[in-house]
Amino acid sequence: MDKVNMMPDDQEESLDDLVLGGMKLFQSREGYRFSLDAILLAHFPVLDGIKQAVDLGTGNGVIALLLAYRAPSLRVTGIEIQESMIKRARKNIAFNHLEERIDLIQADIKNIKEYLPPQGAELVVSNPPFWKKGEGKLSLNPEKAVARHELEVELADLVRAAAYILLPRGCFCLIQRAERLQEIARLFSANGLVLRRIRPVYPLPEREARMILLEGQKGGAGGLTILPPLFVYENPGVYSAELQKLYGFSK
Repeated sequence: MDKVNMMPDDQEESLDDLVLGGMKLFQSREGYRFSLDAILLAHFPVLDGIKQAVDLGTGNGVIALLLAYRAPSLRVTGIEIQESMIKRARKNIAFNHLEERIDLIQADIKNIKEYLPPQGAELVVSNPPFWKKGEGKLSLNPEKAVARHELEVELADLVRAAAYILLPRGCFCLIQRAERLQEIARLFSANGLVLRRIRPVYPLPEREARMILLEGQKGGAGGLTILPPLFVYENPGVYSAELQKLYGFSK
């Protein structure tokens, strides 16, 4: 790995506390910054017995870092297309002394076969763009635009890549807008993935689910488990006890 600068650029970067494991994260002040969806996804996969994971669209590396914190024997490979993001992810991995456990590849996920072998991981995760082309408000900042909109990769590309990477009975975990559930189910079926777990994410108990956490398994038998709802806030502005625990604010 090339030598990286371990100091934040005060004009362009902030150094933020992840709390968990005492880790810290360099983030762009104006570009992509991790949010709730990354935290939720990083804690969703079952990691027992998992040795190798791949993070599709790793961004600044926050999910890879949290997975490594959750499972000390896990190795993670992060794939990211944006040069600015891969540089920041490399900086974050080095700062948190995880170079021996997290590898990074700057690559287009649509060309995954050029960079990774088939059936090489038990787990694939992805925090993909939530919005299709033409949907939502497109940010003028390229990091934000690519992270939030399907400009460089579409959901179908991610599912195909995950199916290629996974070992038999390996799992693909992602987070997405709840209204795209049917689309995801179709894509899973078309690529040999069986929907195994769903957890709806509600902003408040009285609101509709905005996001969903999903797990698809490559082959195998078994039914679908609908997990208990996850509430972000117990009251407006007050994180639920579960969210406080995920963020590391409580035990």
